[in-house]
This record gives sequence, structure tokens and C-alpha cells, in this order.
Amino acid sequence: MKSLVLPLAALSLTACMVRVPVSEQPSRAVYSQAPAYAAPLPPTGYAPQAPVDPYCAEAAGEAQDAAAIASTTGRGRDVGRADRSERYARRDCR
Repeated sequence: MKSLVLPLAALSLTACMVRVPVSEQPSRAVYSQAPAYAAPLPPTGYAPQAPVDPYCAEAAGEAQDAAAIASTTGRGRDVGRADRSERYARRDCR
């Protein structure tokens, strides 16, 4: 019985596969180009990163922690705390 299961599983997987000829696949250049409305990059090639405000970093961390606790417990008080933390972080750290 075990020897029959593996060949049947292999046949079912090959029946679902779709082959796309290489000539029909898009070129890599299509994906590597920025959209026309994007700002040009500086000469270094890297976008400048905005400085991180310590208050906003802590507020985002607190909101994520509260959301994790709320998703684990599912209690109304925890969900309310997570919602408030998120609202405060969004309001103060735009």
C-alpha cells in the first residue's frame, strides 16, 4: 500500500504544473526599472534614509507589542489598548 501512495502523489503534482516557454517570460529589465513618477536617486545610487525619531520608534514598538498581545488573548481590553496605541503612533509620527 505504501509503495502505491508515493507514485500517485508524484503523478498528481505533475498534473498541476504549468509550463511557460522561455520566450514568453518578461525580461528582467521590466522589473528593475523605477516608475516614471519616482524621484531620481542621488549619485550614490541609494535613497537617503530619514532619521529615526526615538519617540516614534518606541511608539511603533509599543503598538506592535499591544497588537501581538491582543491577537493572542482576544480580550476586549487588549484590543482597545492596541487600537489606542496604533492611533497615538499614527497621530504623533506622521
